[in-house]
Amino acid sequence: TLDGRTLDLNAISQQKPLLLYVWATWCGVCRYTTPSVASLAADGGNVLTVALRSGDNVTLEKWLTRKKLALPTVNDPSGQLARQWDIQVT
Repeated sequence: TLDGRTLDLNAISQQKPLLLYVWATWCGVCRYTTPSVASLAADGGNVLTVALRSGDNVTLEKWLTRKKLALPTVNDPSGQLARQWDIQVT
């Protein structure tokens, strides 16, 4: 994650369903959906987000701060996870 934690998706989804939200800073649709996901996370929802090709960690953290979004985020700057998970779109 951006804060350096290593996560086990199986473990964090054992007690309640996990919303795995794939998004990007450049995604037009995401500008409408991301605030709702952030609200769900703030309300205690089990949320993990993956930022696709949205820059390095510093750039992504600045973007999240500027947008006033607090999201548990895994950065996928090169799209490696997207390729591994066969994600075509956000």
